[in-house]
Amino acid sequence: MRPRRQQTPITIRSDRAARRLALLVRSGRSQAEIIEDALDEVPLAQTDEEASKAFLDEIREISRKSAAHPRKWNSMAEFDEATYDENGLLK
Repeated sequence: MRPRRQQTPITIRSDRAARRLALLVRSGRSQAEIIEDALDEVPLAQTDEEASKAFLDEIREISRKSAAHPRKWNSMAEFDEATYDENGLLK
């Protein structure tokens, strides 16, 4: 961690957030600690690579479940009935 004077300052533009931060600092914790803890609670967005992997995993799972129904169907209606429940989710 860099010395405090070399760190980039954080500007809080919300009066509500500034008041809340002032109340939280009263316990003796620094503003930086409070903000870091709050930021740690926010989930990070998926990277393109992670999103692609999740999408492919979902497709593979659908394919695996579809392979569990080896019979041939005469129509899409029969396929849908065998594959999806009443809410449109995979069985």
